[in-house]
Amino acid sequence: MRDGGRRFTLPASTSAMLILVLGFAGLISVGTVLLSLPAARTMDGAAPFITALFTATSAACVTGLVLVESGTYWTGFGQAVILVLMFMGGLGIMTAGTVLLVAVGRRLTLGDRLVLRESMGTSGLGGVTRLGRQIIFFAVGAQTIGFLVLLVHLQANSLEGALWQALFLSISAFNNAGFSILPDSGSLIGYQTDMVVIGVVSALIVFGSVSLPLLLDLWRHRRVSRWTLDTRLVLLGMAGLWVLGGAVMLIFERTNPGTLGPLGVGDQIANALFQSLTSRTAGFSTIDFSLTRPATNVVFMLLMFVGGASGSTAGGIKINTLMVLVVAGYASVRGRPRVEAFRRELPFSQVARALAIVLLAIAVLLGVVLGLAVTEAHKLEVGDFEFLDLLFEAVSALGTTGLSRGITAELTDPGHVILVIGMYLGRLGPLTIALGLALREGRAVYRYAEERVRIG
Repeated sequence: MRDGGRRFTLPASTSAMLILVLGFAGLISVGTVLLSLPAARTMDGAAPFITALFTATSAACVTGLVLVESGTYWTGFGQAVILVLMFMGGLGIMTAGTVLLVAVGRRLTLGDRLVLRESMGTSGLGGVTRLGRQIIFFAVGAQTIGFLVLLVHLQANSLEGALWQALFLSISAFNNAGFSILPDSGSLIGYQTDMVVIGVVSALIVFGSVSLPLLLDLWRHRRVSRWTLDTRLVLLGMAGLWVLGGAVMLIFERTNPGTLGPLGVGDQIANALFQSLTSRTAGFSTIDFSLTRPATNVVFMLLMFVGGASGSTAGGIKINTLMVLVVAGYASVRGRPRVEAFRRELPFSQVARALAIVLLAIAVLLGVVLGLAVTEAHKLEVGDFEFLDLLFEAVSALGTTGLSRGITAELTDPGHVILVIGMYLGRLGPLTIALGLALREGRAVYRYAEERVRIG
C-alpha cells in the first residue's frame, strides 16, 4: 500500500490473523449464499437468511448446532454444501491451502509458514509444507476408511441411500462437526445400541480431535520415555476427561428413564463413554440432552469448554491449554519456583499464553451469555426455557461442540445471530490469540524490580 510515495505494510501478526479471520468469513459467506438458493431446500422457495447463515456458520466452524433437520430440510445439493463446509472448516483454511499453494508452485513466505505453524500446532517452520501435505493425506485416508466401514454396515441393514449417508457421517465425524442426516435418528439416538456405528464414529472423532504431530510422535517413538511433553500431557488430559465424563454420565443418568435408564448395563457403559468422548468436541448425541440432569450438564459444559487437542479439527480452548495450567497449578501447590512436568520445564511464556487464552475465552463466553439473556429475556420470564439452557447453548457454540438442550430453534433471530458470532469466535478465537501472542513474543532487554502482591 502506498501513500505519498511511501510503502506501508501490515505487521506479520496482523496480516496472518487477517488471513485466518477473513478466510473463514469468506467460507461462511459463500456457504450462506449457496444455502440460500432455492435448489438447496426441499420446500418451495429459498431458505430464510438466518437459517442459511446459521447453518453455514455451524458447518464451517464444525459446530453442529442446527435450526432445521439436516436430512429432511436440505436437498442433496444443500447437504453437499454442508459437507464441503465441514471438510474445509475442519482442516482449516490455511492447512488445506498449503497443498494448493504447493500445487501452483508458489513459494511459501515466512508469514504463510507462521500462520500454518500455529494452525497445525507445530513448533518448527522448516517442515510446515510437508506437514500440510501429511495432514491432507491423513484426513482423506481416515475419512475414506470410515466411509467404507459405515457403507458396508449401513448397506447390510438395507438403509436407503447408504452411500451418501456413510460419506456424510464419516466426514462429519472426523471433522468433529456433529451433523447427521441418518433418517429418524435424532443425531445418533436411533443408533444408541448399534455398536458398529458408535465405534466407527468414535474412532473418527478421536483421529480428528488429536493432532497429526501427536500421532506421528506415537508412531515414531514406541517407548513412552521418548514421547514429547506435548504428547504426554494431551494423552493424559484426554484420558482423564474421558473417564470423568463417562463416570458422571453413568452416576447421574443410569437411572434416568429419559436417557440411559431403558438401556442394558453394557449399552449404558458404551453410551456413557461415547457421550463423554463426543461431548468434548463433536456434538453427536445418543441421548436427549434436554432430559439430562443438572449435575450432568455442569460437567459436560466443562468438557465442551475444553475441547480437543491443538492442531486438530476440534474446538474449545484445547486440552494442551488446560494441561499447561494444571501443571502450573500443581507446581505452585508443591511450592516449585518453575513449572515442571515429566522432568521437563515449561517456559513461562507458554503458561502466560495459556492463561490469556482461558481468560479471553471466559470473557467471550460471558458476553455471549449476557447477549442471550437480553435477547431471550421474555422467554426466560414466561418459562419457555431456563437460564441453564442458555448457558449450555452458549458453551456449546463457543466450544464449537453442537450439543443442545433442544432450544436452538426456539431462540429469537437476534439470539441466533449471537450464537453465530459465538461459533465464529469459538472456532477462530483460541487460534488467533495463540498466533498473535506467538508472533509478538520476544526477549525483553530489561526487567523491572520484583514486588509481591497479596493473593488469597
